Amino acid sequence: MNDTEIKQPKVPVDQENYNNAIAKGLEVISTGGSKADAARVIYEMIHDEVREIIVQAFVDGATLTIKGAPTYFYNVKRQIERKQREETKKSPAKSKKSSPE
Repeated sequence: MNDTEIKQPKVPVDQENYNNAIAKGLEVISTGGSKADAARVIYEMIHDEVREIIVQAFVDGATLTIKGAPTYFYNVKRQIERKQREETKKSPAKSKKSSPE
């Protein structure tokens, strides 16, 4: 990137969903939930967004610092991906078709 190029700020793909995720995160915090709980709720709602958008949502909706939010992003993403892998393993395996004899 050279000096004449200006980096455009990232905007959420679905602004309404982004706003709802922030509101839900603040709700979790206000009802006594942890910042990690709020971050998980936010991530699950906007996991399709780019990393920068999710990190900003953590700052706005989970009351995280700008420096702490990327760590929460990494940890929450790993937790959810691990949970999805475990659920995939638990689902019944597809049975192989038997060959006609």
